[in-house]
Amino acid sequence: MVISAVAFFSVAVCVSCDEDTATIGTGVMPSGDGMTVNSDTFDVASRSLVVDSVLATTNDCRLGRIVDPETQTLTTCGFLAQFHIMDNYSFPKKEKMIVENGRVIADSCDIRVFIRSYYGDSLNTMKIRVQELDTANVMEETDVYYTNIDPSQYVNQKSPYKKELTFAVKDLTVADSLLNSSSYYQQIRVKLPASYATEILNKYYDHPSYFTDSYEFIRHVCPGFSFETIGGIGTMINVDVSTLNIYFRYHTTQSDGSDTIVDGMQRMGATAEVIQSTHVDNTGLSALVQDGQDAYTYIKTPSGIFTEVELPISDVVAGTHYTDTINSARIDFVRRNNEVNSKYSLSLPSTLLMVRKSEMFKFFEEGKVPDEITSFLASYSSTTNAYSFTNIARLVSYCRTLRDKEAGVMPGESETVRAEKYAAWEADNPDWNKVVLIPVQAVYTTTTSSYGTSTKELLRVNNDMSLSTTRLVGGSEGGIKLTVIYSKFAQ
Repeated sequence: MVISAVAFFSVAVCVSCDEDTATIGTGVMPSGDGMTVNSDTFDVASRSLVVDSVLATTNDCRLGRIVDPETQTLTTCGFLAQFHIMDNYSFPKKEKMIVENGRVIADSCDIRVFIRSYYGDSLNTMKIRVQELDTANVMEETDVYYTNIDPSQYVNQKSPYKKELTFAVKDLTVADSLLNSSSYYQQIRVKLPASYATEILNKYYDHPSYFTDSYEFIRHVCPGFSFETIGGIGTMINVDVSTLNIYFRYHTTQSDGSDTIVDGMQRMGATAEVIQSTHVDNTGLSALVQDGQDAYTYIKTPSGIFTEVELPISDVVAGTHYTDTINSARIDFVRRNNEVNSKYSLSLPSTLLMVRKSEMFKFFEEGKVPDEITSFLASYSSTTNAYSFTNIARLVSYCRTLRDKEAGVMPGESETVRAEKYAAWEADNPDWNKVVLIPVQAVYTTTTSSYGTSTKELLRVNNDMSLSTTRLVGGSEGGIKLTVIYSKFAQ
């Protein structure tokens, strides 16, 4: 992936160590062991990191274009979606369908994009382009797709099924009685020609094997559609689900034995079983972090800006601390309050992932969850106005051990010898002690035992695709503080 590391910042957060904290890691030790405990604090450097993309194969699709009131950056989103069918999908028997000149005829066809939530004015007008994808070049389940995906690579440029339309979240063409009812689902309706549905129906009767599962359906019948924002500004929708709907008529027999014609409809949904990929284009990010505003770092989604942190491992294990046990290591990232007062101000990220920089992409590609060794989660606290990683001691120890092993440090060597080996190894491994703060969506599952006890378990962690911005205190005005508590046996 392409990463632009911009505007080196050092971030300041004041962390205190009270009497309770000072005993961490020692309460379970027998008093006769002669354990001594001490603590120290270290400055930490950070910088804003502009990223061109993040992993995009989630169900969290966005469509629209907005300007962030705080940063004045422009974000444009669209998405590509395949449609899922149940295994051994079926229509009524051909002899029951309406047939003209040997071909089954459909009445109409449309795509419905159902809106889960939205940002902006519900009456604001946006313009989108909807295009059929290409069966000759489908998105493969084995490939990895990021938010810088080029939709044109997958669009069938020769397909006649292309449409441009305008929409507003609040559809004023719908009667108020329906629009204001609790059962109405806000949606964008994309009308396709009946000929498209007719093609699908006849492929079903001519080639039933194309409908055995989604894999065959996508490669022979409908590869999906691209939804692209091409006009308007001020609205971004979060898509709940998109559906492809085919409407037709067929004959059926009533209870009295007479024949009648009834309306039928089959729906295919863009669900988790198939690929959906959001495209994100952010404009103005690099200028934002290069504008001399080095008193803080940024966190911005979707994609956008992360914060890179350099952990002072060399200082933590220097001198007599080299043989100490690291019991606790705490670091807090305080949020700097929004300076712009607007009803359309973006929300702040709810959860941050701290992960080693070398693993920041494969963590998501491999579907990992935080292991509390090289990756951790922290949720925003309104009480402290901060994201607090309360104990990253295992990460500090991991980095120390990694460097010792790969630099060839041997037991009993002097600090001078170790420093020489470290310098040579670090020259080839500049990111060994760096982590990145990435805004994420943490998905949990809750199970309840027969005794009524609920257990919450982290199911997965996805890149946060919502609209959010925040700044973290620090920069040239000071440094983040890493507070470390050590222990060792008395000599």
